[in-house]
Amino acid sequence: MRTRLSWLAILVALSTPGLAQARRETTFVYPFSRVWPTAVRLLRVDLECPITEKDKEEGYFFFTYADHGKTFPGSVELISTKEGSQESVRVVVQVPAMPSYVEAMMLDRLARKLQEQFGSPKGASPAPVPPKTDDAPFPAEPPAKPAPVPARKRPAADVLVDAPPPAEVPRD
Repeated sequence: MRTRLSWLAILVALSTPGLAQARRETTFVYPFSRVWPTAVRLLRVDLECPITEKDKEEGYFFFTYADHGKTFPGSVELISTKEGSQESVRVVVQVPAMPSYVEAMMLDRLARKLQEQFGSPKGASPAPVPPKTDDAPFPAEPPAKPAPVPARKRPAADVLVDAPPPAEVPRD
């Protein structure tokens, strides 16, 4: 009987579209030697996720992500690529049981951490800065604040004897 229920549960799980396999990836223009330790530190130290298995040679590690008292398995895969003299790393993050914004958050934090620790990557062009001109018009003085709206008077029947007067709330 248990065997039948087990097989039935497996068939239902396989035939149900259910959970989508979430997966996010981003390419970083940093060498593998910088991205690997930064990604491990981000997950282990910053996000406090236990690393359950890692293999630097193969470029992956597994971790456990905790959210609201529950734990969810996840993985990070790093694929080193080289175009000409430019080395880059494609990072794939998966936490299948969580919404994709969790993976996006991890990749965003990794990008920030790489930028903070190593600066802009070599060969990457910085974001364009608009030219600074001295003849740009600036207002002579800040805009005037709108006049306060007087408080609305209430009929005497609505006022309680021991209650403090209501605070004035500006109305738009």
